[in-house]
Amino acid sequence: MAGNDQVLAYYREQSVLTDPGKYAYLYADLPRDVAGLVSVVQGLLIPPYTELLREGYGLEVDQIDNALFGERRTEALLARILRRRPEPLTMRRPPVDRIGMICRNFAVLLVSMLRYQGVPARARVGFGGYFRSPYAADHRLAEYWDATQERWVRVDPMIDEVQQRGRDMGFNLLDMKAGDPFWLAGEVWWCCRAGELEPWDFGDSDVDRGMPPIRYALLQDFAYLNKLEMLRNDDWGALITKPEVELTREDLDLLDHIALLTENADTHFDELRTSFPQIAYGRTVLENIAKV
Repeated sequence: MAGNDQVLAYYREQSVLTDPGKYAYLYADLPRDVAGLVSVVQGLLIPPYTELLREGYGLEVDQIDNALFGERRTEALLARILRRRPEPLTMRRPPVDRIGMICRNFAVLLVSMLRYQGVPARARVGFGGYFRSPYAADHRLAEYWDATQERWVRVDPMIDEVQQRGRDMGFNLLDMKAGDPFWLAGEVWWCCRAGELEPWDFGDSDVDRGMPPIRYALLQDFAYLNKLEMLRNDDWGALITKPEVELTREDLDLLDHIALLTENADTHFDELRTSFPQIAYGRTVLENIAKV
């Protein structure tokens, strides 16, 4: 088991994907509090979903710069933001001038800002039960280390005031705790395997529900904890794409172990880091990240 200082030092440093690169100067005048940073992120990005754009923001999809799955590298994301509007990041854009991107990009941009400020932070993958769907949807959040409380604090930077209207959001989006309607992928994997949860209650779309998207989220969370914050549609490696009926006993044992590592990431930090490049899935992700 790694010491806590080692864990925090690792997540304090930028990854190849969260590094703002030549646009780091844009972060110099950002707020120093998480609520302020979340507000900045929400003033730069907008969820590109047709119904939400129409009903919440009064826009059509073709009115925004719709990047959908997003830019892998934060440096490229910041360049895109500036092309749309060249003002400082703290200048809140009107919805039409925000970049259309899904949850991963909200989480990764917040993580990038926090790491720049020396705050340990990481993006996580799981399922949110607070969307307008009959199932908990694949969703990505951010976690940061609160030094005063000595704990990881979970934050959903995507859900702004517009999206909260008409929803029962009886929890704090800036400090989501156990019991709130978000479940990490490893927790969902274990509970579904044990028969404690119904796999069909979790998914990525109406036609993509059950154990395959849960496995997908689990493997991406494993990658995110290794600071490989890939796009949501990066389905790299046979283990993440293999049909359910083709999973072997060895595959399932490996996935069970990955779920254990991701659920207890700090406790198993050394193994989480060393095991990733030792498995075929990890090697494939590393090879693909090296190309982007």
